[in-house]
Amino acid sequence: MYVLSNNEIKQELNQYPLWELKEEYIYREFKFSTFHKAILFINKVAAIAEEQKHHPVITNSYSTVEIKMHTHDAGGITKKDFTLALAINQIEL
Repeated sequence: MYVLSNNEIKQELNQYPLWELKEEYIYREFKFSTFHKAILFINKVAAIAEEQKHHPVITNSYSTVEIKMHTHDAGGITKKDFTLALAINQIEL
């Protein structure tokens, strides 16, 4: 699997304005009105991640969910990460 260059990552991120490059991951924070809504969202992300066989790092603190990802097998950020980011963006909040 092809690891994207920094320029390619920046070009991809232009299409995902709520995502950012943070260390070696693409990253996005989601805020919800309740803990329960945050957990429901996490469960939806988990289902999509299982379908795509690509698993992000998910952190939850009460009503805030942080997602960061890169492709572990490839050792960097790949198109696979952006495919999952698009699917996550399409979850109805």
